[in-house]
Amino acid sequence: MTEEELKGKIAIVTGGGAGIGRAISIALAGAGAHVVIPDLNLYDANGTAEIISKTGGEALPLEADISDPACVDLVFDKAKERYGCVDILINNAGTTHPAVSILDLDLSFVESIFAVDYKGLYLCCRRAVKEMSLAKGGSIVNISSIAGLTPLPLVMYGPMKSAVNMLTRILAREWAHCNIRVNAIAPGYVLTPLMEGMINRGLRDPSLIIERTPMKAMLLPEDIAEASLFLVSPKASHITGTILTVDGGWTSDGGWTAYPR
Repeated sequence: MTEEELKGKIAIVTGGGAGIGRAISIALAGAGAHVVIPDLNLYDANGTAEIISKTGGEALPLEADISDPACVDLVFDKAKERYGCVDILINNAGTTHPAVSILDLDLSFVESIFAVDYKGLYLCCRRAVKEMSLAKGGSIVNISSIAGLTPLPLVMYGPMKSAVNMLTRILAREWAHCNIRVNAIAPGYVLTPLMEGMINRGLRDPSLIIERTPMKAMLLPEDIAEASLFLVSPKASHITGTILTVDGGWTSDGGWTAYPR
């Protein structure tokens, strides 16, 4: 993508301070967009903004809890005050929980994952379509997960990502007449700082992940950034309601490995 393709566009990337969100923010800025970076951790958001500014880009870091409706409104208000109405929303902020039985998952995880992974995303979508409908156009990309497509031992995270996928399709249909496109990306296992932390604590085994992945590699945050850039670009002008799986073939495996060859 050239720097001109998104020149002057206003983008909000929730959870843009680290990992996938940071990679997406940097990529959008590199394509010419002005990027607003709301994150629970202002230090991380500032770090992303600093990287962008060093390459001549424009970014606004904000401390924000997207599960709070007033905070979501404040993010969009500040974005509008600085740059104008939002053209692009990347709903990336999210959290997860240990891979345990439903009998063992603490209810605090249930509440936090609903609050961030679904409620926060929902609130951001609601405010975005309000602005985009007046402007008669815009693009929303929701960062989902393969956990929303195939059963993994994540009894709250997986169902919330399935809900994100359905919300994506519903909003795509509801707002197509306003030229608002709504898509989702379902990443596989991405080597983010969060994933690295889980690996270091013995909560994930990278060798098992790589062995199970047909393309024999974990994804990088930049892989999801490139997919996001495509979906918000003019090249995807007729793509809406799609769940784009970026997983190295993980969900294509099915029962393939059960048949010795």
